Amino acid sequence: MSKSNIAEKLNNQLENRVPRAEIRELKLEVYPRLIDALEQRAVHCNRCGELYRESDRFTADIVSVVKNTDGIRKEFEKFVTAAFGHLHDEHGALPKGKILSVSVLVGMFTGLSVAVLIGYFMGDEVMRFGAVGWMLGVFAGWVTGKVRESNLKKAGRLF
Repeated sequence: MSKSNIAEKLNNQLENRVPRAEIRELKLEVYPRLIDALEQRAVHCNRCGELYRESDRFTADIVSVVKNTDGIRKEFEKFVTAAFGHLHDEHGALPKGKILSVSVLVGMFTGLSVAVLIGYFMGDEVMRFGAVGWMLGVFAGWVTGKVRESNLKKAGRLF
């Protein structure tokens, strides 16, 4: 089943029934890409095949997962964690945006720290240096993250 088919099936079930915050909390915006990544690797990896078959149970009735009918939410969260872990550990695959967000965060922290230290030792206005360092750090992190994700995508390790 393709990503668009999975997304359409989930959207039809969730339409006007579930708050957006719940969807984000359960990582349902990444779920179609996760299932697609498992399906693509299922041919060569038995564990991916098992996880892909297990996903059908959740995809068929996602509303019961969101509303936690019969405690199925914990099982879903365990499934998603296992699937992400397997894809990362065995195949080196990561979800799109993860590297970018971490790189921007590290860039912000690094740029701000360096700029504040420079401002402090120069005896100048620390806040001005901090703002400039923060912006440069965000930009450097964004560029680094984009390049790294581009390389992962070319290698087929980004979903």
